[in-house]
Amino acid sequence: MRLYLASFLAAALVWGAGCGDDGDGGDIDAPAADAQPDAPTDAGMDGPFVQPTMLSETGLYSNIGTKTIASGVVEFAPRWQLWSDAAVKRRWIYLPPGSKINSTDMDYWSFPVGTKVWKEFVRGGARIETRLLQKIGDADDVASWYMVAFQWDAGETDATAVPGGVVDDQGVNDIPDRSKCRQCHQPSRNKAIILGFQALQLDYDAPANGLDLDYLVQNDWLAVEPTASGQAAYFPLPAETGTPVIEPALGYMHGNCSGCHNGDSDVLNTVPLELRLSVTELGTWAATDTYRTAVNVAASLGSQGTHVVKGMDVAQSAIHNRMTAVGGAQMPPIAREQVDTTALAAIDAWINSLPAPN
Repeated sequence: MRLYLASFLAAALVWGAGCGDDGDGGDIDAPAADAQPDAPTDAGMDGPFVQPTMLSETGLYSNIGTKTIASGVVEFAPRWQLWSDAAVKRRWIYLPPGSKINSTDMDYWSFPVGTKVWKEFVRGGARIETRLLQKIGDADDVASWYMVAFQWDAGETDATAVPGGVVDDQGVNDIPDRSKCRQCHQPSRNKAIILGFQALQLDYDAPANGLDLDYLVQNDWLAVEPTASGQAAYFPLPAETGTPVIEPALGYMHGNCSGCHNGDSDVLNTVPLELRLSVTELGTWAATDTYRTAVNVAASLGSQGTHVVKGMDVAQSAIHNRMTAVGGAQMPPIAREQVDTTALAAIDAWINSLPAPN
């Protein structure tokens, strides 16, 4: 296992156009509000794919009544988590027996057919929804991934697929329809499709001997394994003196913003901003794409601040302003309705630690 400083829950932001409904292909396979998936599928794990109508049909549980997780399904948590209006989340992944993740590109993994990933949302101690991403085709394209959310019933006996989404609780993020799932989980934005299951997100010491990058190496999940660095992590982050200020801020942006803002995203055509940390660019923090494209760089939308990040000036930093916005100016325009004050404080501390522009 790998020891690392833990970060905190994060929020969702981006600071230019391009992550919303404005011509980004977000209406792919958009269903009517009352649309329903096809006939039920067998609850078996590896049979021919049929769209499930109930969560109990997806293979997450061996017994949904007792909430017993099925054999072969492993829980994980990314170290830099996505903010979802303070929801408590759990995540699980399943790989078909004998298959491996294509990790040739350590920044963007390609998953075998049959991979399933679930994410559960809990509010007030009650299960609200569980989302499923399942790879059903060989290619790394939209058609090869099935995505849908399931809404739990009041007794938590099962959850029903809601491809049209549900506005379930005013003031917090809602259960998304399938088109909104694909706004973030599409190859034109993020080549790996799965956002939180990647080398840097798992390169820490998971609690209770849980799934982390070392677990994947030890259990032969990766086609290409990372080389041991001789340090506490395979891909050690640059050191900081004193209380970390940079790692919490850049980790937050990696976990919350880089799904859209990375060097391989179509958003780059509109907003030249890259907030994804790469395993190949960790020599110094100043060498990261985040510093290169954000720190003391003029903002493309001046109404949100003069700079993307303006050293020693929170008020003129678009990142800060997008994080505090709720409604039309917030980024991303989906997936949150509240401000993550903890993450905002971390971003502000980082901004105030930076030199002012010349």
